[in-house]
Amino acid sequence: MPANYRQFIYTHAVYPICALIIVTVAIILWDIDRVFADYVYALQGQTWAWKNTWWAEEFFHKGGRTASLLLALAGVGLLITAYCRNDWARHRKSLCYLMLATAGSSLLVSVLKSSLAVSCPWEFARYGGSLSYNNVIEQIVLHNGKGCFPAGHASAGYAWMALYFFGLSYQSAWRWFGLIIPLAAGVVFGIVQQIRGAHFISHDVWTLAVCWLFSVLLYVLMFKEDA
Repeated sequence: MPANYRQFIYTHAVYPICALIIVTVAIILWDIDRVFADYVYALQGQTWAWKNTWWAEEFFHKGGRTASLLLALAGVGLLITAYCRNDWARHRKSLCYLMLATAGSSLLVSVLKSSLAVSCPWEFARYGGSLSYNNVIEQIVLHNGKGCFPAGHASAGYAWMALYFFGLSYQSAWRWFGLIIPLAAGVVFGIVQQIRGAHFISHDVWTLAVCWLFSVLLYVLMFKEDA
């Protein structure tokens, strides 16, 4: 944990939460979810023509999920190795953090999805479904969707932002790659799902926030005494 604990909290938690509030308010006020979904839907000829294409369904959707699972298996393998070899003992805590953070943030996203029951774009009549359109806040109140908020698939990328904190535990400059690459993957996964009609922009914004803040909280709990 950085010596300036207060600065760490502001930089990694307070400022991101403020940004989340501002972005969420902007999405609601300007109905950005609807505007972007309308554009993408019209681009495909008033249908989700790209929903089941090979590149969207097989490569990015299923392939991205498989890649995340393989990374998790590799991480578990490294963690087991760390507990089997005494010369790897110093890596145990950091590897435990990495596995708990990635699994925990993904699980939290899944729990929120099932409990909030927010609708997917393709459930609304304006996008080929049967429901009247409501913004994400109204959907949380209505509780009549199949469960699309936050976005589960984007978490396959965003959950691995925990690699940033894994690197931070070693004070490694490589930690920035552990932030940028998962962030880019999450953005790509999220956009592909939006193109398929599975999610709105707000769904992915909140997935990013959930994964990041869970990783921050767990890092504080596990590494605060190292300050």
